[in-house]
Amino acid sequence: MEMASDFTSLVLKIFKKCAGRSGCEVCREHMEEDCLFFPEMYRLHDLAEETGTPPDEKTMASLVDLCTLCGLCPCQDIRMLVLKAKAARAEEKKPPLSARLLSDARQAGQWGAGFSAVINPMNRLNPVSALAKKALDIHPQRSLPVFPKKHFFAWARKRGLSAPVKHAEKDTPRVAYFAGCSAGYLFPDVAKAAVGLLEQNGVQVFVPSQDCCSMPLIMEGTQKTAEKRIQANMETLGACIQEGYAIVCSCPTCGYFFKKLLKETAYYSDAFQQRADAGGNRMQVPVGSGNEKFTFVPMGIYKTFLKDNGYFSGIDPLQRIDLSMNVQDLGEYLLARHKAGPLSISLKAPDRALAYFAPCHQREQNIGHPYVELIQSLPGADIIPVGGEMHCCGMGGHLGFKTGFHKHSLAIGGPLFKRLTAASGRTLVTDCLSCRMQLQQVFSQQVFHPLELLSTSGSKT
Repeated sequence: MEMASDFTSLVLKIFKKCAGRSGCEVCREHMEEDCLFFPEMYRLHDLAEETGTPPDEKTMASLVDLCTLCGLCPCQDIRMLVLKAKAARAEEKKPPLSARLLSDARQAGQWGAGFSAVINPMNRLNPVSALAKKALDIHPQRSLPVFPKKHFFAWARKRGLSAPVKHAEKDTPRVAYFAGCSAGYLFPDVAKAAVGLLEQNGVQVFVPSQDCCSMPLIMEGTQKTAEKRIQANMETLGACIQEGYAIVCSCPTCGYFFKKLLKETAYYSDAFQQRADAGGNRMQVPVGSGNEKFTFVPMGIYKTFLKDNGYFSGIDPLQRIDLSMNVQDLGEYLLARHKAGPLSISLKAPDRALAYFAPCHQREQNIGHPYVELIQSLPGADIIPVGGEMHCCGMGGHLGFKTGFHKHSLAIGGPLFKRLTAASGRTLVTDCLSCRMQLQQVFSQQVFHPLELLSTSGSKT
């Protein structure tokens, strides 16, 4: 009998956990409309039960490709298994060059900005654009990004922001700003707006060397490359924490990755249990999704399945936990300062009606809607949240560009698009730049990051 591959074994394990006789099947009711992975997984499982034949490896690969790592599913075990399955698939069958190029957000951004004077005019020529899309396996209907003449990190270096703050006054707040690849290389005005708001409100900004957070890489299963970049970011940001900087992210995906995904299962590690001084016969484990409250459970019962054996278990669990506890979403940071301050800010166009979509990775941080609260506190503001707790735009970062995922991307976003259509006449706002690209594609209108709508009080608009 032929042995199952690591990839096949992992997918079958997902089937067993979610839909087998011992599976929980919680997501059958909750993920039907807003996720493509779970409905297809249940369909394949039910078909296998009827026929007595499990799906073939190609079908399993297509299933795993449907997961965008939105974070909306309630089970961290499944997220870790999907990540492992993606990595096993990439190990057994190397992703095509087009997928590797698209998922390397930092490298693509550096090339794009470096050669923007050539790339942007060429992309406006339909025959050239069509050839580029075909070479990169980008769907013909997808709009190619327009690269800036200078990316944010070059601007930050010229401003002297890439050097640590020296001789800062004792009470001066300092942040290390992790801009992320989208704001860094595609939408530098968002990152510049972040720096401007912080600096003009007395916060000293340091833009440390930073790599891609690695979400696009792990979605393609390129685990080894991802781990190297994660480790580099952890060392840099860890040093910033030691120097007393607050770490802030304007990208919800980067924030979600550092605050939530990276530390999943880390609390079950021996290193954390020793630091928590849990004792030889019990474990200290987090309660609820926030990981801010803990309880003790018997070691003998729970140690068999509460283990740090997830996708990131090869990285120091204490470093993962410490980083996660010291990263804040920039909206979260600004709102806290505004409540304590308040900040010197105003709306650039106070008579503009706004509709705000909170992206999946922002919602999964459990921080509420800080930008909505911040804007609502300003005179003349008219902003409403649009979209439910399970709604997703479907873009999935670089996945939405891919020929094979374009249709899926629009299907996932369908329920949200209906909600946003009902809010027509309002300017669309979201803090996820991946969502921004999707919404601009679907609605053919400009979409803003909240930071772009804010200015310091009394400044020119």
